[in-house]
Amino acid sequence: MKIGIYNLHMQAKGGGEKRTLVLAEHLSRSHSVWVFVAEPVDVASLESFFDVDLSRVSFVALDGKGRDARRRPALGARWEALSRSLAHFTRIKSFEVDVFINNSHCSDLPCPGARGIYMCMFPFTNGLPNRLRRIYHSLMDRVEERVMGHGGFNYLDSYAVITANSRFTGEWIEQLWGRCPELIYSVGDHMGPPVEKQKIILNVGRFVAHGADGLHKRQHVLLEVFKRLPAIHKQGWQLHFMGSVAQNARVQSLVERLTKDGEGCPVVFHFDADFDSLRELYRRAALYWHATGYGLPVREYPGLQEHFGMTTVEAMSAGAVPVVIDAGGQREIVTHGVDGFVWDDLTALADQTTRLITDSCLRNRFSQRAVLSSARFGRTAYNQRMDEIINRITM
Repeated sequence: MKIGIYNLHMQAKGGGEKRTLVLAEHLSRSHSVWVFVAEPVDVASLESFFDVDLSRVSFVALDGKGRDARRRPALGARWEALSRSLAHFTRIKSFEVDVFINNSHCSDLPCPGARGIYMCMFPFTNGLPNRLRRIYHSLMDRVEERVMGHGGFNYLDSYAVITANSRFTGEWIEQLWGRCPELIYSVGDHMGPPVEKQKIILNVGRFVAHGADGLHKRQHVLLEVFKRLPAIHKQGWQLHFMGSVAQNARVQSLVERLTKDGEGCPVVFHFDADFDSLRELYRRAALYWHATGYGLPVREYPGLQEHFGMTTVEAMSAGAVPVVIDAGGQREIVTHGVDGFVWDDLTALADQTTRLITDSCLRNRFSQRAVLSSARFGRTAYNQRMDEIINRITM
């Protein structure tokens, strides 16, 4: 078959991009696969970063080498986004794909293929003015009449299946969109086997901004907790941060502040490291910290939680014991007191960490169980689940 996968955020090199490329590699062994991206990508860099073989995959840059920013004041950012979506729909439609997989976060692109799968990382509302929405609907109606529903346009109606990357996301899809999604956990790589564990606490996550002065993945919060534990510093324990850095001035400033705040403490930063470096650090780390969503009540800010927790899965696969926030998709990954700990406040994070550091038998037991638990979320399980859905909707 001819299969298209849509992702406009490839430069972020995050979990959604990993899902796209792992699936593209897998499907390209049996089908013709195009990955539709915003702008040209460095394929070799993506292969190295995500450990994938993209030699059989074709990339299509829909926006060329950057769009003309001078158009924005005249059209308005919202209308420009709608115009862009229409252009993407028309371009992808020309490829006549049998299956179209939309794995682009916050996308409202109708399905331009014969059958479609919408992979939702978290449901969103766009709040566009009714006037602009009506114009957009009219344009889309002219381009492809079948994507119009009897009760008015809804791009979700054009997809045969909507998937959720966790039960947490699925519950919010039902609440916000009134849809019943199918569960497909995001892919977590097997990073083992573990090597001799070192006194390393690891956190992996993109460095992106949230709010006026914080990082979305809450790396600044974890650093402050670690600085309050001088006793473990003296024992030789280190905190390592690893992740890609968003290329904008605001994030660069936050990262500079973070590295400065870590001066004088046993803290190590690994920015934009490749896959091999990431795996090596997972294998050597004894503990894994994660705090996305801290300080943001789930009911008020569901979209700012960790919707799944791919890096937690990967850390567990290498035997790093997770000590993670009790929110979002983390609850579906870590079983408290069995293969790791979950916490609600920073005091608990510090106490649980200290307990694992002082009790090596407990740490080793949790480590072994973590490896076994992580197998539920590997590439094989993810690809098999996607194969089942594709086969079902194309029969």
